[in-house]
Amino acid sequence: MKKVFAVFRGALALALAVFVLASCESTKQEADALQTQEPGKVEQSLQSEKEGKKEAAPLASTVSSKPQYKKLLQDIKISVLSSPKETTKGKAFSSPYKIQATNLSGQPLPSLKITAEYPAYRKQDNIGCAQAELVTDQNGVAEFSAPVPDFSASASVLFYPQPPSSDPDLIKLASSIAAEAPWKAKSNLGARTGILVSIADYRQNGSYNAGNGSQPSAQALTSSLWRAGFMGAQNADFHNSIEADDSARIRNDALKQLSGNSLFKFVIYGSVKYAGPVTQDADGYFNVTFNGSLGALSLSTGEVLLKTTKSVTVKDKSEWKAISNAQQEMAKLFCEEVIYSVSN
Repeated sequence: MKKVFAVFRGALALALAVFVLASCESTKQEADALQTQEPGKVEQSLQSEKEGKKEAAPLASTVSSKPQYKKLLQDIKISVLSSPKETTKGKAFSSPYKIQATNLSGQPLPSLKITAEYPAYRKQDNIGCAQAELVTDQNGVAEFSAPVPDFSASASVLFYPQPPSSDPDLIKLASSIAAEAPWKAKSNLGARTGILVSIADYRQNGSYNAGNGSQPSAQALTSSLWRAGFMGAQNADFHNSIEADDSARIRNDALKQLSGNSLFKFVIYGSVKYAGPVTQDADGYFNVTFNGSLGALSLSTGEVLLKTTKSVTVKDKSEWKAISNAQQEMAKLFCEEVIYSVSN
């Protein structure tokens, strides 16, 4: 006989805390209380028999053991029905997120508490999260209207059954079946905002590639920024400070080059280095892997807004094309980071 889990409909007890800040990376969410009242029952038909509809087993609001809770979660599915388009820092999302909770047979789960975990603040490339409590309707559907973003980022919102306590193991179990939806807020920088771009390229032997004043990775990133609408981006060169990884020196170098030009507000800086020698495989393709570092800072305050690393691998029949294409791919990744990280 199949066991059927259904969601209770009676009086719900103490509500867990709403909007508690938590870390997206650690998922150490906090809950304020356990649900303690004995649940009611809902009649939720999963199959019809000649005798009529069978009453489903109630979904308890509390569980006595982790194995029991894990078993409970095995018959719950959260699906994202719709999510809003990306927005811009300071502008509201165009629509709410809409999710549905069902069992594995597709039957809706009403009155189920859902945790929505969404981006709430940013410190460089670390994004912290907050939580909101949702309750599904009779169709197992719930909506979440995300707050107006006051920072730019490309991140996600998670939806999962609200754990009955703050036990980290139970939270981990619940989040393991989470549905995920994109949360994107672009930079609010104006098209003419001045941005200095300095990306230092290195040779295979590890030395700085001065060339003839050419900075292929900087040029590739600047071109990518132009295509993205940031027409105020302009190349610069302060590779010595970049190699020292000294943001204060980078800022001072930039200010000296600008000579009081107040149109420039930000510096995008970094490096692109070979991860190893260029190799050629049995099919004659040259393989190139680059490791890139990227930073961004505010010229007015010196605050580091972004610090991240990227890696790309490209192959081509031409060694020169493989290198050039790898630089272009790295520039695309860098540009994406700037679009969703640097803003006023």
